[in-house]
Amino acid sequence: MFRLRAYLINAYLVSFDFIITTWCYLAVLHSELRSGSPQTVFQTLWRPAQVSVFGFALLTWISLSFYFGMYRSRRLASPFADLIILAKVGVAGWIILESVSHLAPELAPTRFFLFRFVVTNFLALSLARSALRLGVREIRRRGRDAKHLVLIASPELGVRLSEKIQQRTDYGYQIVRSFVYRGPGNDGGEDWIQEIRNFVRSVRLDDVILALPYGASDITARLIAECESQGISVRIVPDLFPVIQTDMRIYELDGIPLVNARLYPAESFGYVVLKRAFDICFSLAVLVFLSPLYLFIALMVRLTSSGPVFFSQDRVGLNGRKFKMLKFRTMRQVPSLDPDSHWTVRNDPYITPLGHWLRRSNLDELPQFLNVLTGDMSIVGPRPERPFFLEKFRREIPEYMARHFVKSGITGWAQVNGLRGDTPIPERVAHDLYYIRNWALTFDIKILFLTLLRYFSHGDRKPGVLKP
Repeated sequence: MFRLRAYLINAYLVSFDFIITTWCYLAVLHSELRSGSPQTVFQTLWRPAQVSVFGFALLTWISLSFYFGMYRSRRLASPFADLIILAKVGVAGWIILESVSHLAPELAPTRFFLFRFVVTNFLALSLARSALRLGVREIRRRGRDAKHLVLIASPELGVRLSEKIQQRTDYGYQIVRSFVYRGPGNDGGEDWIQEIRNFVRSVRLDDVILALPYGASDITARLIAECESQGISVRIVPDLFPVIQTDMRIYELDGIPLVNARLYPAESFGYVVLKRAFDICFSLAVLVFLSPLYLFIALMVRLTSSGPVFFSQDRVGLNGRKFKMLKFRTMRQVPSLDPDSHWTVRNDPYITPLGHWLRRSNLDELPQFLNVLTGDMSIVGPRPERPFFLEKFRREIPEYMARHFVKSGITGWAQVNGLRGDTPIPERVAHDLYYIRNWALTFDIKILFLTLLRYFSHGDRKPGVLKP
């Protein structure tokens, strides 16, 4: 009764991979020996020594696939989750076969045979496995190959899990029944446990999901024992709901699971590579095409007031690191003025006439494209704050420091919603956190488009609108 279907599925997958690997091996071998006559090629393919090394190659490939977890259940994984495992199998298999080929030359009848076989097999299995997973997901989306499960959870987690399962029908889960645990004195007594016990014994189930509070660990243990005695797999949701605010990501430290309290975009490939590439290309384009405007503004700053063209100031960016942010200078050089603690207000007397125009048009921010090129900032992200005010805001506003899980930006979701300058900080933080939790490169492009639209239309969006 225990996982018979899983064994059958794995047997099918092993056969599936075996057939494709066999075809790749024979196809590459035939291609390498194509210069000979058909009879010569056939004799080479099926002579005893070649068949032996062929069997060894297949056994190596299947063994490595098992070792790297190819045949573990990954119902919830991406359709392309097999690609990383296939790459590991390919590299390890190539190293092993190349080493053995020195003892058994038949393994490598030509110089590049094994390399071509590894590459061909990786491409063929990647395409076949991805297509297979996509096909299976579509079948599950239509209600076939569904796993029947019971959900036993606290009210909040129960609702959250139910919504996730209903949204992802391609996972192939159907909730047969939900049991809500409301705490001692409500649910969780002997009658409630007996009701669950009677149900799991009377209905065919595949999985049970337990999402009970930490204080109900004794109930969790009893329910696990009951379910496993009936041959039902149990999945446990850790009691992290109060601290997990977004979808979690699970890592492993030598068998010990590590769970992120939130998703950090700066740890993702898309953020590190794609966003950085976009920042560099866009910043270079701005600096090249607007170079005459840079020169004109620099000249006007020097002519209209005394002091340097650029204003450099400490700001706090990614992971709380300080950097020097650049602006065109918009304020007078006054000894009594401390720019690190001065909060600019409407009609600030310290701002120069040219500075009013630069600030109103946001042209004073143009030098920050240099900060983007150096990697201190991004084009889109939360606006960086001065250390003096950061210390104040971090004490007054919950989650304020979470803004620093991404790079600071020239523009951001808060700014395109009209939250810039002397506007409520809590609202700005709410918009910044929304941006971090929903980051995507397409979201960045949308914010950039809205920034340009807002600049040319001279209109402010109403603050407080979080929807993208």
